[in-house]
Amino acid sequence: MKFVRTIAFVLWVAVTALDLYIELDPRFVVDVPVKLGFAAAFVALWSIVFPPTPRHMGKWLAVLFVYYVWMLLNILFFDNAFGREQMHYGINLEPFHTIRNYVRAYNRGYIPEIAMMNLWGNVAAFAPMGFFLPSLCRPFGNLFAFVPTMFLMISGVEIMQVVTACGSGDVDDLILNLAGVLVTWLVLWPLSRHINNLLRRNRYDS
Repeated sequence: MKFVRTIAFVLWVAVTALDLYIELDPRFVVDVPVKLGFAAAFVALWSIVFPPTPRHMGKWLAVLFVYYVWMLLNILFFDNAFGREQMHYGINLEPFHTIRNYVRAYNRGYIPEIAMMNLWGNVAAFAPMGFFLPSLCRPFGNLFAFVPTMFLMISGVEIMQVVTACGSGDVDDLILNLAGVLVTWLVLWPLSRHINNLLRRNRYDS
């Protein structure tokens, strides 16, 4: 088993280094399926190197959270696959304006691929926060603490995207982001609560 873990560790380091290299090199455009492939390989290999046993669940989960945050920041601010070259973007402060345009396009039978990517990407981008935060930090198991925190976090991202010319400032992005993260929190709350209780017991036992 030790030999298997050693091989998995070498592969994990190699996959992580390659992922960082091609994501940060402007010559490469990494499409979503490739990103998901790297993420799946990262999780699988890390789970072999550092199995998510009850005793080690905290460290295992923390590494996955760091990887997710890195991928999120890359997608939001640097990724060429999402058109993050510096240029002028608009600002929309009218709620549901962009979403209505998507619905109209869908009803006409034609919605551009980039629009679909933007729609579902906004729903999915922050969704893992609905699992990671309440699992790793008990106060976020309270919806009244979690939602305002996510509202401020996502609003800050929207402002930074406008300031750095890496994206548009769209209130509909905020709505979609919050919808995705709230659904994840509600669906996975029993699991995240169980994990958080487990982490607390481990801290007390140690």
